[in-house]
Amino acid sequence: MRSLVLLLFLVAVCVAALPRRVVAQGGPPLLTDDPETPGNGHWEINVAWTLSQKQNGRLFAIPLIDINYGLGQRIQLKAEVPWLVLQERRGGIQSGIGSANFGVKWRFLDKDRHGFAMSTYPQLEIRTSASSVRRGLIEQGAELLLPVEISRELGPVTINGEVGYQVVQREKDEVLYGLVIGGEINKRLELVGEIHGTAKRNVANNELIFNVGGRFTMSKHYALLFSTGRSLRQAATGQPTLLAYVGCQFNF
Repeated sequence: MRSLVLLLFLVAVCVAALPRRVVAQGGPPLLTDDPETPGNGHWEINVAWTLSQKQNGRLFAIPLIDINYGLGQRIQLKAEVPWLVLQERRGGIQSGIGSANFGVKWRFLDKDRHGFAMSTYPQLEIRTSASSVRRGLIEQGAELLLPVEISRELGPVTINGEVGYQVVQREKDEVLYGLVIGGEINKRLELVGEIHGTAKRNVANNELIFNVGGRFTMSKHYALLFSTGRSLRQAATGQPTLLAYVGCQFNF
């Protein structure tokens, strides 16, 4: 664990050594979000392939559709749904629609005025298919996430943090936290490193993920997103040991 935390620190040092404009942010392809919004009347659409490797199999989202719209300069509307494929260790394969996620982000503090940005991003995850529950693709019940995000620029480095409380139907509630460090390497490439954790409200079953990734801008309206991560602790059954994200982001 110490070596991976050190690697995140080295990412920050490498980025800091480059005199580039700061644009690093959370959100796709990372787990931790940030206070940024698309802007008034603008769309941000992410189409991705994701992998979550667990002890009992692999769960793919092929694809994961994430649609975001800017309502004014400070508000973002979100709708997300994946098509899931579960490859079990014993050889069985199941597929079906995943849970739908709807959210509203409100940035109530701006960095230009306060020196840092801060937002809240409530999200409701709804089970869309009883069949997907029976196949083990998704859990029963709904989840309500109540997080707060903060972002601060320190020279050429941007630091994003997120903490939140997740109300889980039929299970114990959870807490989540995340830290992102990164920056722009050149006009097209942005690199980021992340530590993201979730735990039950009694701090049991703590899951800690180390993630690295980036965004490569192809044009004004199109970018490639990528990340890969692994668990920093011995994962319990049902918790991911390896994560991967490859996708395209469309802005217009």
